[in-house]
Amino acid sequence: MRLSFLSFLCLLFLALTACSDSSDRREIPPEPEPQIDYQPIVFVHGQSGSAQQFESQAQRFTSNGYPQDLIFAFEYDTSQEDNPLADLDTFIDSVLSETGADTVYAVGHSRGTSVWTSYLDAPDFGGPDKVSKYVNIDGRAPDELPGGVPTIGIWGEWNTADSGFNLNDNMNSQIGPNPEDNFYFPEKSHTEVATSPEAFGLMYEFFTEVAAETTDVLPGDGDTREVAGRAVLFPENIGFQGARLEVWPVEQATGQRAVDEPVARADIGASGEFGPLTLEAGQHYEFALLRPPSESFDQPSVHHFYPEPFVSDDYLFRLQSSQAGQSIESFLPTADDTTGMVVARQREFWGDQGAGSDELFVDGVNVLLPSISPRAVGNGTGVNLAVFVFDHEGDKVSDLEKGEVFPFSALTFLTGLDLYIPATATATGTVTVSLVDRGGETTELNVPNWPSSSNRISVMFDDVPK
Repeated sequence: MRLSFLSFLCLLFLALTACSDSSDRREIPPEPEPQIDYQPIVFVHGQSGSAQQFESQAQRFTSNGYPQDLIFAFEYDTSQEDNPLADLDTFIDSVLSETGADTVYAVGHSRGTSVWTSYLDAPDFGGPDKVSKYVNIDGRAPDELPGGVPTIGIWGEWNTADSGFNLNDNMNSQIGPNPEDNFYFPEKSHTEVATSPEAFGLMYEFFTEVAAETTDVLPGDGDTREVAGRAVLFPENIGFQGARLEVWPVEQATGQRAVDEPVARADIGASGEFGPLTLEAGQHYEFALLRPPSESFDQPSVHHFYPEPFVSDDYLFRLQSSQAGQSIESFLPTADDTTGMVVARQREFWGDQGAGSDELFVDGVNVLLPSISPRAVGNGTGVNLAVFVFDHEGDKVSDLEKGEVFPFSALTFLTGLDLYIPATATATGTVTVSLVDRGGETTELNVPNWPSSSNRISVMFDDVPK
C-alpha cells in the first residue's frame, strides 16, 4: 500500500508539472498592429501662400510611414477674390482617380479654411461625400461642422484667448459645437502654428487614430535625397513657363559653385513641375532659375535659390519667382555694384520680443529690428515670412532706422529694409546670412554677391525647429 501511495504521488506531481509546463509554454499572442486607414491628404494654403506651408508636415508624415504618393497640395491664385471651389472639386476628383481612394483627408490654413468650409457647405459639389475628415488651421470658425464632416480646429495666437495678440475680442475661436475638438497655441504665430510639430501630431492622430511615432523630420535613408517641386510665379502660383532650371552643388563656406557644369537641368513648362531630382544628402545646392526677357526687362536674368541641405526626400519644394522686373521686383532698385536678396522661412521672424526674438544677420548686420519685423502688431505689418534686403534708394548707404520700407509696409507676410551690400561683376565675393532663431540655434548660409542688375537671390531657411 505504501509503495502504491508513493507511486500515486509521483504520478500526480508529474501530471501537475506537465500541465504547468504546457501552460507556461503557451505564447501570448502579440497585440495586433493598428490598421491605419491611409487616405490621400489634400492641403489648401492661405493668402499669398503655397505648398510651402505643408512642406515640412509632408516630411513628418512620411517620417511616420505615410505613403508619399498620398500627399497633395492644391495651389491657386490668391490675387483673385473668389475662392476656386470648382477647381478644388476637379483637383479632388483627379486625386481620387489617381489613387483609387473613395475619400480624402482635408487640411486648410488661413484663407485655405475659407476655401474648404465653403466647398464642404456648397451643395453643388458633394464635398462631404469626398472628404472624410477635415483639419481647420487658424482661419474660419463656423458654429457647425462644415458639411457635417468630422473636424478639428488648430489655433495660434490670433485666435487664442490671453495670447497678447488675439484678434477675436480676446476669445478662443472655435470650429463646430465641441470645444474639445479645438486646440490652442498662444505662443505660435499664424503660419508657425500650421508648420509646427505640435500641429502635425494632432493632424496625424486625428487622421490615423494612432499617435505619431515621431514629430521630427527624420533623415532619409542612404546618401541621396529625391527632390521634386514647382517653379512658379508669385503670388499667382502658375508655372513659370519658359524658364530653365539648373542645379549646382556649391561650397558651404562661400556659396560658390563647386563644379563646372550643373548636376541637373529642367525646362519649366506650364505646370511649373520639375523632378524628382536625385541629390546628395548634406550637400548645399543652388537652384538657378534662368528667366527669359520680359516686357519690363529686355535681357535674360537669373533667380538664384539657396536652400538648406535636404534632410529627407522633398516633393513639395517651391521656387517662387516673377517675370523679370515685374510684380514686387518692380519696386526693387537694381545696379551692377549692389546685391539684393529675400530671406524666407515658413515660421514668422520676430524682431520685437527681446530675448525671445530671432536675429537675422546679413553681411554682419542684424536686420530684424522691432520696426522692421514685429511679431504681430506694431510699426510694420508683422507676421513676416520673407525679409527683402536691398539698397532702398540706390545710394549705397544703409539705413535700417527707416524701418519697414515701401511697399512692404503695406504687404502682409513680407517686410523690406534698406541695406547696402556691395556686389562684384563676377560674383566672386560672399555674403553670409546667419539666422539665430528664437530657440537659440544658429544656421548659416553663404551666397555669392551677385549683381542685382540681372540677378535675384532667395535664401531659404527651414521652418523645422532645430
